[in-house]
Amino acid sequence: MLIQNCSSKKSTFYSCLRSLALAGFFVFSALILPGCDYFSNRVLSQTVISVGPHKLTTQDMAKALAARLKALDALSAKDPIVIKRFKEKIISDFVVESLMLLYFEEKNLLISSAELEAKMKKLIADYPDDASFRESLSEEGITYAQWEKKIEMSLKRKAIFDQLAKTAPTPSDIELESYYENNKPQFQLREAVLLTHILVADENQAEIVKKMARTQKFTDLVPKFSMSPDAKGGGSYGWVERDIQPEFDRAFKARTGEVLPAIKLADGYHLFRVEQKRPQRIRSYNEVKDQVKREVLALRETARFSAWLDEQIKRYKVYKNNAILNGIYVETK
Repeated sequence: MLIQNCSSKKSTFYSCLRSLALAGFFVFSALILPGCDYFSNRVLSQTVISVGPHKLTTQDMAKALAARLKALDALSAKDPIVIKRFKEKIISDFVVESLMLLYFEEKNLLISSAELEAKMKKLIADYPDDASFRESLSEEGITYAQWEKKIEMSLKRKAIFDQLAKTAPTPSDIELESYYENNKPQFQLREAVLLTHILVADENQAEIVKKMARTQKFTDLVPKFSMSPDAKGGGSYGWVERDIQPEFDRAFKARTGEVLPAIKLADGYHLFRVEQKRPQRIRSYNEVKDQVKREVLALRETARFSAWLDEQIKRYKVYKNNAILNGIYVETK
């Protein structure tokens, strides 16, 4: 690790700035370096970018950059292309967030604490326990407060989307059909087989059950021998598409109703019976009309938001100090 010494007043503005960037990457909670007093206050408070009254300082940028870089190895972390991409993302996020805050102030919009709390509880409920949730935050490198702010901003973004959607016309059938025709490949159904199965512990048991399946109904054997949780419901394994797993290649050559030789997977030995076969085909417009409508609305939503951003950028003065931004980099040794 290399941290330059800024104790001399002859140190240049950028050498101190570079040291602050290094401190941001390697010492995440201490961006003001000892011996850097001459420059540190002035450098840390410099504005990298401002949107109206909202400002992102050098210190803010260093912290944000450090958070994104700390998961990388030393070589990647000092790669100019990586640094440039992260800087651009930080700047972009700051501009969008600032414009959203200004819009909320202008329109007197508000995300209630009850709404925020409900959203947070819903997201936390997806984790098995609080420890798992906290571990997830740690892996992302963010605090609980930062996560809360992130959720609040996502709700504000949705609120803006909803505001913009109020004046948006409903897509016509002609527009939907045109989208379908131009994007047919994405509505393709791959060749697949529908399987039921019996899960057993070892290969010997699998062979015994397979022999029994020659004289008995497979559906009768499922609840008697299968260890799988779906045994009580008939042992449905679901549709398996071609080329997803090589273990299932034989199923596509088998006849409907055929019981395949035992296949060993991570949870044990499976006896699969081919129930149905589905050829590869393009789903019809009527089959995917609802999906097409959702996708068209999503594209419109994105386009409206982009247009809204362009409009807001024209309304508010956006200032970026490229000299300071370009002066922030990372060194390791």
